[in-house]
Amino acid sequence: MSFVLQNPRAGITRVGMTTWPKWRLFQLLERLSDLRGNAAAAHLELAQPQSATAALWVFASTIGELNAIEPFLRQLAARLAHLKLVLITDHPHYRASYATRYPDAVICVTHGHGDDARALALHYPPSLLVVAEIPCLPSDAPCRFSFAFVLEAKRRGAVAVVVNGWLYHYEPACRMDSIERRLFRRAYLHAFDVICVQTERTREELILAGAVPRDVIVTGNIKFDAMLRSDWRLAQAHSPRILGALIESARPIIVAGCVTNLAEQAIVLDAFSSVRMVHADALLVIAPRHPEVAERMHELQQMLSQRTLQAGFRSRMPDAPIGREIDCLVLDTTGDLRDFYAAATAAHVGVDHNVLEPLAFGKPVSVAPGWQAIYPSYPVYQMMMEQQAVFEASDAIGLAQLWSTWIAQTKDGGTHLLLVQEALQFALGAVERHFTALAQCLQLIY
Repeated sequence: MSFVLQNPRAGITRVGMTTWPKWRLFQLLERLSDLRGNAAAAHLELAQPQSATAALWVFASTIGELNAIEPFLRQLAARLAHLKLVLITDHPHYRASYATRYPDAVICVTHGHGDDARALALHYPPSLLVVAEIPCLPSDAPCRFSFAFVLEAKRRGAVAVVVNGWLYHYEPACRMDSIERRLFRRAYLHAFDVICVQTERTREELILAGAVPRDVIVTGNIKFDAMLRSDWRLAQAHSPRILGALIESARPIIVAGCVTNLAEQAIVLDAFSSVRMVHADALLVIAPRHPEVAERMHELQQMLSQRTLQAGFRSRMPDAPIGREIDCLVLDTTGDLRDFYAAATAAHVGVDHNVLEPLAFGKPVSVAPGWQAIYPSYPVYQMMMEQQAVFEASDAIGLAQLWSTWIAQTKDGGTHLLLVQEALQFALGAVERHFTALAQCLQLIY
């Protein structure tokens, strides 16, 4: 992995004059779409201040993106303490998790409508816009982020940057997204003062898409810096009483996070059932993706019943120690998973998700095969496999064998974490590289 650090141009980028007529055309098309029932319209959620407050806008679509840039964002917010932190997401169910992570921030929920940007700017005019990881191109990610937010930020003279940038290569999800990409792909890239990306390949692709080469800088992946969890405290967790009791218990605990695929969920449950034949008091903590989707949760509940596993669902439980009769704790909430890795005897990470979170706590980690190279988790997964920091099992038998081995061993988590960190020393330092790349832009805000 190489890192290309160049000096960004001085001054704040302005939007080209040819962009504005096209934007007015797009707004007209958006109005027509509204008349036909545009699903993105009239969904802005925002607490309004008594008077307009200068702000730092951060678009982080999901808790994953927010966690990924955490060490950078906390330093940035501290340096720009005179600006109100505004966290923008297109997923309403993340509001509570965002507020817990950043209690002093304003949470703005948008479905990606162009009008939302101007409404936000009226109350929280931006001095800096940060786009976290995605989208590096319009509609190139499973999220909705209107070009209007970038335009509004530039119209008000703000600096605009991308951090931890990555390309998903998604196709636009709807006709309006497709039109927006065709009209503004190059303008979107040119509107950012600096675009910090994870890999040289992403840099090359963005330049081919129209980005100015001097503005695209390879700074590495902040997730590696985020894995350093020496500052973790139980009191900061979402569920401190449940979690504290589990950490103090002698129960073998398997924490399976971001298990999205139903087939993988079945393998995890079957492997755990096998483990319980030897370790009857073992506990499975499983965090399925998208717990807000009722059909997914119904399927999981059926799977648990078929295996006679007594389950407790976090959303239906108080924050209190759970009884020994519970075989499986389902984290059907958002924002809990990362903390629960602290209680794990062993961890499992679902395909295409972040293996660094359990590794940060020094936990042995299993994965299933089938990872896709389009996801930003893939290079991390690949590196961890090469360094033998994670272990792959393709079926329930292999998975149960891994977990049983880890339960039987007396493993020094601190030593395991140290070995992982030593193997990844060259990948650390993305936060520092980001601040070096953004230095001239941030000077304009201080």
